Amino acid sequence: MNVVFIFTSSLFLLWVIRDLFYWLSVWQENDYRQDRFFAFLKKRSKKNNFFSTTFSAAKLLIFFAYGFVIFNDDLLVLYQYVIISLYLLQSFFLLQELYVNHFKKPAITLRSTLVIALTLVTALLIFAIPLTDRFFWLLFIDLIIPFVVGFYVILFVFPIEIYTDWQIEKAGQKIREHPKVQVIAVTGSVGKSLTKDYLATLLSQKYLVIKTEGKNNTAIGVAKTIIKKLDSNTEFFIAEISAYHQGEIGMLTRLIRAKIGVLTAITNQHLSLFKSLENIKKTNFELVESLPKQGFCLFSGDNQNTLSLYKKSKKTKVLYKTAKSSSLDSVGAHEIVAYGIVSKQRKKVCTIHFHNTSLQVVLHPTVHVERLLPAVYLALYFGMNEQEIKKGLALLR
Repeated sequence: MNVVFIFTSSLFLLWVIRDLFYWLSVWQENDYRQDRFFAFLKKRSKKNNFFSTTFSAAKLLIFFAYGFVIFNDDLLVLYQYVIISLYLLQSFFLLQELYVNHFKKPAITLRSTLVIALTLVTALLIFAIPLTDRFFWLLFIDLIIPFVVGFYVILFVFPIEIYTDWQIEKAGQKIREHPKVQVIAVTGSVGKSLTKDYLATLLSQKYLVIKTEGKNNTAIGVAKTIIKKLDSNTEFFIAEISAYHQGEIGMLTRLIRAKIGVLTAITNQHLSLFKSLENIKKTNFELVESLPKQGFCLFSGDNQNTLSLYKKSKKTKVLYKTAKSSSLDSVGAHEIVAYGIVSKQRKKVCTIHFHNTSLQVVLHPTVHVERLLPAVYLALYFGMNEQEIKKGLALLR
């Protein structure tokens, strides 16, 4: 049985590493925030398929079944073989995840490295001092791994908050030292990243542009971008910003001193955090409310929730939208509209109309026209010519 235990322990270790990486990745994806993490768990429990739920329930059943084994030694060998079978099955799941490339791996940072190291050390220490049957002990450690990861994540919350506050203060000071930089803040439920990237691509054909990368749309992500990239040559800073509490969008808008805002489509994507669609709309509207008097905001006209905020706003505003018709009779003074959109095998063509300007554009077929419109509007607003704009459009994918 010792050889069998060593074999099972090897499978157990592989699963522990898999579970550690999975839960740490989940914490990272939710910015190590407890509110977002628990919202994820709630959403995950609703999405779990029958097989996953059944397997988790069976695992817990095996764990609690040990109570019967304690009072009946004849069942111990059978119980051990059930656990061996469990780890063989889990190894099959792990191989399947690797094969279909669904294996979650956390980004390697100082914080994640410390959590990984401390969790593994904790697991090995508990493994080394079994207080009951060795096979049952493997299952016990297996089940507590998510809690161990969570413990070490929370352990670092206070020092990380101190570091975050220092970085935000440092970023705020740096942005104040560069008052001539045009700062554009992009928020909304969906389409933020693509809108930001389109903006950066077009404006960079004439200006020196920096932007937040990937999903670095929280306070610390935005602050690190400013500290790392902003310098005396920067002309535009395009920041994707997001929030998981009311007040955060306003705080971030004021922190980066945004003069222009872009409000993309608003949905109930984070309903579990904000409790109602109205709260989500109110939170996103903080972007508009926090812009200076001389600033303005572009609103998506293709989304009814964002459109309602456009109508509500008393500040200078621009509506961007697409039209299904192949021709257009008129466009408002503060609108930019794409119409006559035709998708072909290797290209997408449309006409973009703004004031007295019409652009006939040819795009890559994957380009999202509605999310492109704020970039075209601002490129024209800041004096870029048609050739510069079309050069940028040719780069979009």
